Amino acid sequence: MGELWNGTYKEPAAWEDAAEALIESTALRPGMRVLDLGSANGGTLFRALNRVGESGHVVGIEIEEDWAEWLQKEITKREIRNAENRLMDGRSMEFPDEAFDAVVMGLLGLDEDFDADTSTVIDDAPLMREVFRVLKPGHLVHCSGWLWQEDNEWMGELVRQHIPSQNKRGYFPMTEDGYINLLGFAGFEEIRATTIESQYTFEDPAEWMACVGHMWETELEKIKADSEILRAFEQDAFELLARHVDDDGRVVYVRRTILVSARKPLP
Repeated sequence: MGELWNGTYKEPAAWEDAAEALIESTALRPGMRVLDLGSANGGTLFRALNRVGESGHVVGIEIEEDWAEWLQKEITKREIRNAENRLMDGRSMEFPDEAFDAVVMGLLGLDEDFDADTSTVIDDAPLMREVFRVLKPGHLVHCSGWLWQEDNEWMGELVRQHIPSQNKRGYFPMTEDGYINLLGFAGFEEIRATTIESQYTFEDPAEWMACVGHMWETELEKIKADSEILRAFEQDAFELLARHVDDDGRVVYVRRTILVSARKPLP
């Protein structure tokens, strides 16, 4: 199966596929003013822009400064005049009430608003309440989230074998009931959810480690610091991955995504 550590990181196809699925599920139309919450590398922003056309406008916001700057430079480089990206915290947005015809939230972690393990709203859900505030009455918010990341579950299994105190998941898993509870709490109605499942491949174990390992850097550094633990970790990794290798030697995994829409009621 080759080696484990010298792969090159590249954005997983799952992210782009999830962005495409989310925008395809929306009711975006030409001329709309859309908020893209958690814009990151623009996977949903540019797709939303294609939907609203030249008469529409898309505003992305991102809390990570590097991503916010990169995407705005990309928008400027492409000479796009009806989109912008801002550095902003979604829990205290600098927009007036009812400023948008639609809100899009692609694969945004909601762990500060909602505890999925106990299905409990946290601190009155400030993010989702802000989304409710800036959306026009009668209009829709469109969300996507991870239900299952098989590859990160593998990594968690491996890490826990060698760092028993570790209980990290590597991602924020949501549930359909969780979205219904959270969106309902914030005031939304007509909440609808669809689950999609897709299969993906890494070319080899090294590509898998490069992709998934960047979410587990701290834990992997601890493992690498002890040569005996490292050897055992590598052996376990190859044994686990061997169960998920196809006839061409590629590592195959599954991810499940949930697509959710909800309407802000009319006054």
